[in-house]
This record gives sequence, C-alpha cells and structure tokens, in this order.
Amino acid sequence: MLRHSSRSLLPSNPRRIRSFHASPSLRWNLREESRLTRPELLDRITRILVLRRLNALKCLPFAFSDGLLDSVLHRLRLNPTACLRFFEFASEQQDYRPDVKGYCKLIHILARARMYEETRAYVNELVSLCRNNYVSFVVWDELARVYQDYGYSPVVFDMMLKAYVEKGMVKNALYVFDKMGKCSRLPSLRSCNSLLSMLVRKGESYTAIHVFDQMARMGIVPDMFTCAIMVNANCKNGRVDKAVEFVEEMENAGFEVNMVAYNSLLDGYVSCGDLEGVERVLKMMADKGVPRNVVTYTSVVKGYCKQCKVEKAEKIVQAMEDDKSIVPDERTYGILLDGYCRVGKMDDALRVKDKMLELGFSLNNVICNSLINGYCKFGQLSKAEVFVLRMRDWNLKLDSYGYNALVDGYCREGLIRDAFKLCDEMIHKGIEPSAVTYNTLLKGLCRVGDFDDALHLWCLMLERSVAPNEVTLCTLLDVYLKMEDLERALSLWKEILVRGFTKSSVVFNTMIHGLCKMGKMAEAEEIFGRMEGHGCIPDEITYRALRDGYCKVGNFERALAFSSKCRTV
Repeated sequence: MLRHSSRSLLPSNPRRIRSFHASPSLRWNLREESRLTRPELLDRITRILVLRRLNALKCLPFAFSDGLLDSVLHRLRLNPTACLRFFEFASEQQDYRPDVKGYCKLIHILARARMYEETRAYVNELVSLCRNNYVSFVVWDELARVYQDYGYSPVVFDMMLKAYVEKGMVKNALYVFDKMGKCSRLPSLRSCNSLLSMLVRKGESYTAIHVFDQMARMGIVPDMFTCAIMVNANCKNGRVDKAVEFVEEMENAGFEVNMVAYNSLLDGYVSCGDLEGVERVLKMMADKGVPRNVVTYTSVVKGYCKQCKVEKAEKIVQAMEDDKSIVPDERTYGILLDGYCRVGKMDDALRVKDKMLELGFSLNNVICNSLINGYCKFGQLSKAEVFVLRMRDWNLKLDSYGYNALVDGYCREGLIRDAFKLCDEMIHKGIEPSAVTYNTLLKGLCRVGDFDDALHLWCLMLERSVAPNEVTLCTLLDVYLKMEDLERALSLWKEILVRGFTKSSVVFNTMIHGLCKMGKMAEAEEIFGRMEGHGCIPDEITYRALRDGYCKVGNFERALAFSSKCRTV
C-alpha cells in the first residue's frame, strides 16, 4: 500500500529526463533554429510531418510563405496525409492564407490518393474563395499546369466543373467544360447532366442546346436523364417541334426516353396553348407504353384551363379520382380552382376549395390568391375582402401577390384612395410595392383620368428605385398620348426602343392607337412600318386602330385597305 508522501515524484535532475516525444535528431533550441538554412528547414518540417509530431512543428519558429508551402507539398506529394496536415496547419495561421497554387497542388495530391471526400471539400472551398470570374479562370489554368507538371489525377477537373454548377456559377462552369474538351479531359455524364439542368433552370436553354451538341462531338453518350433535360430545354426555348424530333431521334438511336421527357413535351405544348399537340403526345405515350403519372394529367388539366375549357379539365380530374391508381394532388386541384377563377366561375372555384379541405389538403397562399384575384377581376370586391378576413382561420397572411390583386380590385372600382391606403399597409407589414403594384396604380389613375397624379406616381417609382418594365412604360405612353403630349410620347417611345421592350404587339398598338386618336396618321404609319422589323406581327387591334384613324381624317381609301386586312387576320 502506497503512503502519501510530500516527496516530489520528479527526479532531482530534470535534464536527465529523455523526452518521450522527440528523438535526439528532433531536439533543438531556438539558437540553432535561427541558423537553419532553407533546405535544412524543409528537411526538418517534412521529417516532423512524416513522424506525425504536429506539436513539435508548432514549436518550430519559421514564417509561412507560398514558396514554403509549395516546397513542402512537393516533397511530401506521395504522403497525402502529411500534405493535408501541413495545409490545415498553414490555414490556421493568423497572418497567412494559402494561395491558389497551394490549393491546386493539394487538391491533385488528394485526388491521386483517392481521398475523394477531402478533395471535393477543398475544391468547394477554393471555388467559394474565388467567386470573381477572373480568379476562377486562373484556378483552371493553375490546376491544368500542376496536372501537366506532375501528372496528378484528372478527376479534379470534373469535380471543379460540378462545384461551379452546384454554386450556380454559369460562366465559370461553361469555361471549365469548354477547356476540358480542348485538353481531351472528358467530363463525366453526371456532371454534364448537372450543367445542362442548371442552364435550363437559369433560363439559358439556348446555351444548354449548344452544350449538348458539344457533348455529342466529344463522344459523351447521353442517358435517359440527358434526354429529359434536353426535351425540357427545347420546350423552354419555344422549340416544341424540335423537342419532338429530338425524342424520335433518341428512340430511333436506341436510347430510352422516360416519362419525365414526355411530361416536359406535354408542358411545352401546354405553354404555347396547343391542345392538339397535347393529344398527340398522350397518343405517343400510349403507343410506346410510357406510363402516365399525376404530373402528366396535371399538365393536361393546366392546358385545358389555359384555354378556358375548365369543365373539360374537371372531367380529367374526375377520371383520375375514379381510376384510383393516380390520385390528384394539391397542385392538380389548385390549377383547376385557378381555372374557374380566371373565367369568373367563383361558385365552382369555391366548390373545388371545399373539396380540397374535405380531402385533407391545407389551403395555401397560391389557392387564396387565385380566389382573391377572381373576385377582384370580376367585380366582387366585397367578397374578396371577406375572404381575406377568413384567411386568418387557416393561419395565412396576405403576400405580395394577394395585396396586388386587392389593389387591382380597388382600382377597377375607382377606389384609388383605398388602393393607396392598401399600399401603405403593405409597406407597414414589410412588403415593398413592386413594379406590378405601381403598374396597377398607374392604370387605375389613368382609368379615372387623373393623368397628373399618374405622372407624379411615375416619378415616385423612379425615386424609390423600382425598375419600370414593359407594362409600366406602355401605361405611361398611354398617359402621354391621352394628354396629347406628343413630344413626351415620342421621347418615351425612343426609351422603349432602347430598352428593347418592342417584342410585344401591345406596345406598338398603344403607340399606333394613340397617334391615330390624335390624327397623326403619318407618324402612325411610320410606327406600323417598323413592327415587323422588330419581330412583331400586326394583329386585328393594329389594323382596326389604323382603319378608325383614317376614317377620322376622311381618308376612306386607306381605311378600306386596313378594313380588308382586319378580316384576314
């Protein structure tokens, strides 16, 4: 039994203690270290790292530099764990951060050792640190240089591509994709699919089509996911016929085209209002044994609702309910409800809403906004107000869309003061009025003939840095024309041309109609002559405005010419 003793357990001569943590070759004093040459310092650091004695490294007095980091990584390139340990130690220093070259070398070393999880983490860290486009391009060049000098892992380039895609950095991802092709380093199909999907999601469908063509030239074989993405890309780009051709080409080449691709085709036809195209796609699916799901039928419901054939849309929903194998979801019922709201059949819309509640679906802002918009659009403002109060029962509050629908309802009833009060309420609740809000108020003021206040609101909109859109400028143009202020109307017209808001016939028709009302037929004819040059096809409204204008000034020959064109549109 050991007795307590006041006697120290340490030996009387501590200098004789042999360190358990350092061999004779690793013991030093500060005076010796200050005289180390660069090669000696490198030797000592690498030895410490190989022996995994990080505490000894912390005691070693030296200044970090990019050159030192590069030299250590080069010496230990066959020992990835030691490289990683030193890089982490360097990153922890307060007065030093590794440069791009250091990151690139470490990434290659880790990838070559198949330490893919660590590689991916450092690739993502490097991408996050280099969000500037120029620096990102330097990253590629440095990765390629390190690869050429040391022959490290080519998988790094694919990881870099995927990292840019995941962070939504379009230009950088395209740069890496292009460079990989030029240096014969093929990206993986998974990374290519991610790139294509990101481009479509960001509205770069045209670019996605070109990337796919480049994939084909590089010899990258698509799969069913690629096919689905490219069908969606063509449809989003307004080339539904090309999407159909693409599906046929893929199937003829022996590739599987799945249900997702066919659903994208359906959605493409729905977007352009082609119900015959919808029926053709459904037939193709039936002929080829492609199964249908709730997304398929919901797209069809949306197509019929968009063409105001809501009763036919509901028959499809009823068929789904009777079939039991494909159950309509919240989105299906929401589209049907919105369809009834758009045609003013509010009782039917409420019936669908009640059915949703019976089936256990929760109401959301999208559903409520459809109902509010329907009431306001068809002159039932009081019912819209009552419904807004009922939203509290479902723990819902008005959002930006709901407020804008109510503002529109007040403006339609000529209650401009109430509309502005509602805008104040929006701001008080932290919802900033958008361009849609200002456009609605501008139209409301024009409707009651209060053009001076409309111009004041326009100035206020610019002061608050709310960017005007095509509708804003078109509304303001209508104000100037109704005030017969030709000088300001023509000045605004030039601004519209500069901003590129001349893709729609609505803008041209507003200008032509206003000029015709003022009897300025020469100016109206000049604007009319520019329509096709801007990619706008004259419609019945265009010809009718010109016909009425010529009748007003007594030029019946030209009036008859435009009258005949009205009948052929």
